[in-house]
Amino acid sequence: MKSSHIIKNELRNYNQNELIFASKLFREKLESMLNEVAYYKMLERMCQSGELAKAAKGIYYIPAFSKYGLVPLSDEQIISAFTENETGMVIGYSLYNSYNLTTQISKNINILSSSLEGLSKTIKNVQIKQLSIDFTIEVRNMISALEILQNFYNIEDLNYTAFIEYSKTIADNFQEEVFETVLSKKHYKKSTISFLKDILDYYEISHHLNKHLSSLSKYKNPKMEELYAIAQSSGRI
Repeated sequence: MKSSHIIKNELRNYNQNELIFASKLFREKLESMLNEVAYYKMLERMCQSGELAKAAKGIYYIPAFSKYGLVPLSDEQIISAFTENETGMVIGYSLYNSYNLTTQISKNINILSSSLEGLSKTIKNVQIKQLSIDFTIEVRNMISALEILQNFYNIEDLNYTAFIEYSKTIADNFQEEVFETVLSKKHYKKSTISFLKDILDYYEISHHLNKHLSSLSKYKNPKMEELYAIAQSSGRI
């Protein structure tokens, strides 16, 4: 069978506008049957003919059409491709919005994903960064907490009442083993760890975060008592 027929037969397993990771497809399905150089040349020819479209380097999709013309990739389709089956998660303002920490939104969507090959990619409004970790619910919860704490001062129009409620969720969900796993894969500032420590101390949750901190340093992070006072002054607590 010709290489073009082999590739096209395999592509029939994909839906329109579903992202196709070229290197993964070749490695898992086609390596024993095709020459890699010929494979990528064929993908480029299919792009030229309109049978395929390129989303980013090494990432393709079968374009969808309606009676009005080309149906563009949606942000939701891109997000799904990099987060399904515990392969990633959304961070940034989409994360903050999910916890009602702000009503502000961002044009760009940020994702951490283990399915990305390479350090980073941008597809339309979606910016993806590679993070090699199993995105279990526990890991996602921990990364969510650390991302929010690290970016606390940068969140526009922060809802302090919602943050107080979320801080209790952080304490209730805290698992030190998961924290150590995340920290071994992704760097977070010591001030962020200190902020997490203060939350755990406030809710009397046992931990060993001091080993990551210096007793001689003063870290810039808000105190829970101050946050409660701000939330109370807003009349929502």
